[in-house]
Amino acid sequence: MAARPTIRDVAKAAGVSVTTVSHALNDKGRVDPATRALVVQVVRQLGYRANRHARGLRSGRSGALALLLPVQADVRADEALSLDFYMRLASAAATAAFSQEQALMLLPPRIVQTGLRGLGVDGGIVVDPSPLDPRVSLLTELGLPVVTIERDLGRPDDRWYVASETDANTRQVLDHLAAQGARRIALLVPKTDWGWASETLNAYDSWVREHDAPRLIVSAAMQPGEESAFLATQRLLDGRRPPDAVFVAAARFVRGVLRAAKANGRRVPEELLIAAGVDSIQAREGDPPVTALDLHPERQAEAAVEMLLARLDDGQVEAPRHIPATLRLRASTGAV
Repeated sequence: MAARPTIRDVAKAAGVSVTTVSHALNDKGRVDPATRALVVQVVRQLGYRANRHARGLRSGRSGALALLLPVQADVRADEALSLDFYMRLASAAATAAFSQEQALMLLPPRIVQTGLRGLGVDGGIVVDPSPLDPRVSLLTELGLPVVTIERDLGRPDDRWYVASETDANTRQVLDHLAAQGARRIALLVPKTDWGWASETLNAYDSWVREHDAPRLIVSAAMQPGEESAFLATQRLLDGRRPPDAVFVAAARFVRGVLRAAKANGRRVPEELLIAAGVDSIQAREGDPPVTALDLHPERQAEAAVEMLLARLDDGQVEAPRHIPATLRLRASTGAV
């Protein structure tokens, strides 16, 4: 296996000193533009990457990034850690961090009450923030840069986030259900103030107004998600004018909705269409498999790590970033 090129290899190939290479790459000192361009060219040819650990020793950086998932204080009872969306996101964030010689630290939820307690991190990625999220406040008050995955609606001027295209995504699902024949589409939304949940509700409201459709909204608690969704869907289906389709906003609700349809004797998709706002193992392995939006958590995580490292390095990066979703058509909407 070939040895990784060093800064000395770059200096030798460019015919300049190690100090000149360092200054050229870090925009320090006085380096002739032609020399700087030559150094950059050699760096690309050799595939050289700066050693972040050495850079950290000079800058006081720890070389570790924090990841904060939306987990409640009672972690054993919280379903978030069992949802494959968050596990896919965490795995991709770790891969992206490791590829840049950074550690990734998954912080416990009680960090908001206890503080970092000496944990050395250079910045954080906060997932599914509430308005004025205390996890964001904790890090920013310590002078640490933060990137959120989904918007913190309490910080409208903050551009440092990676998000789904929630309005477009919601409309895509509703349009698909309508195209499949649904006329009374209900929205099952979580009882939370997370940004994407609020944006989904707003998009649904706009869509039903534009299509002169009935507004059928029912909410369910996030804990326990499946049972809450089961009871909420039963109330919908037992109503005088039940829906002919249900848009399930949260992944943790999918099994509960399928159970309620079966308990109510409603055949899916013949008598009830079901679509989910987040793809998951619950959707893919449902009976029947459930049409769902793949929000591409891996791409969200990679973009968030890239954005956070750019903030730390004072680099240029697109912000905010929106990651397009893919609608995975399955049997629950009669599409396959």
